[in-house]
Amino acid sequence: MKNKFLLLIVLGIVFFASCSDSDNKDTQKDFNGIYSTTSTDRVLDLKYSNAVFIGKSVDFNSADGKSATLKLQGVVPGESETVFSSVPLESSSSVYTFSAENKNDSRTVTLEGSIVKGKLTMNVNVKFAQNELMKTWDFSAVKMSWTKPHDYLLTEVDLGFTKMKLTTGLLATMAPTMLSKELKNYLQNVTFREDGNIVAAYNTATATEENPEPEADWQMSPLNLAQYCVKDGVCYVFLSLDMIMRQVDMDQEGRSTDTDPILGAIEQLLTNGIPVQFEKTEGDGKGALYVYLDQVLLKQLGPLLPLVEGLIPGDTAFEATFIGKTISVPVGPILENLPGALEATTEMQVGLQFKGAE
Repeated sequence: MKNKFLLLIVLGIVFFASCSDSDNKDTQKDFNGIYSTTSTDRVLDLKYSNAVFIGKSVDFNSADGKSATLKLQGVVPGESETVFSSVPLESSSSVYTFSAENKNDSRTVTLEGSIVKGKLTMNVNVKFAQNELMKTWDFSAVKMSWTKPHDYLLTEVDLGFTKMKLTTGLLATMAPTMLSKELKNYLQNVTFREDGNIVAAYNTATATEENPEPEADWQMSPLNLAQYCVKDGVCYVFLSLDMIMRQVDMDQEGRSTDTDPILGAIEQLLTNGIPVQFEKTEGDGKGALYVYLDQVLLKQLGPLLPLVEGLIPGDTAFEATFIGKTISVPVGPILENLPGALEATTEMQVGLQFKGAE
């Protein structure tokens, strides 16, 4: 009797163990769902052009384990959603692998990856059709026009013997030369790649008291920080805030916590893209490019000014030449008065001029 009782216990253990094994076996519902680079339950390991891309999500759904639908959320520049339907799945030891292509007149998107319970790994590659911007452009100069209002007061500058009124018109006259000289120390060129990435050659050298003018150290910016697409003659730029924050250590101490308007403006720009106007001219075999923001967009950027002001120390000033005299112009008062000036503005352009690289 005792032996029979022990036999029942052993059989019970075996039975429940086998039931447990059955329950732990991955089913299709374990794979379906939205995978995100910020999730801990359904992790997305995403690469774009073989470089890490965070801040994105992919919706994976399969009804039979043989094929799946994948919806890429904001991964391809200019597309809020890119859908891959009926993607064949190859199964091996609870791991599904896949590859697919999505093509139209303007671009070709290919992807390959794998999925296990709780993690989706994917590499996405995009090739856009040739456009007017797709090459490397050497930085040339800053260009600015601010025709109305021409006399809006931004600040007053102490010249020693008198005070000069700095208006929007005067700033538009003085700023381009000063900014061009300064920007050439930091920006060498910009490349609009065929995969939709914008990369820049920038100077990473830092001035110190011991070495106030260090030798330039030109490096290329990482992929997937800024992307673009051209639609109807306008270049839409998409900034990846998560990728930018990943590159830059932003100290929030002492800044305002009232960020709802700022975040709202950023979210809208991240979703729809920043519309950048451009004019391309042919010449000397290399051509020239002028990219600029107009008053419509600059007014939309108004809510971001408090964020910019918070990033700049209160005593920041720039040097400019006025009637042969070098003057120091404080930045703080200008930023404070810019919202009012922009509100009254009817025509304005701020941009960069480039020439085709060798």
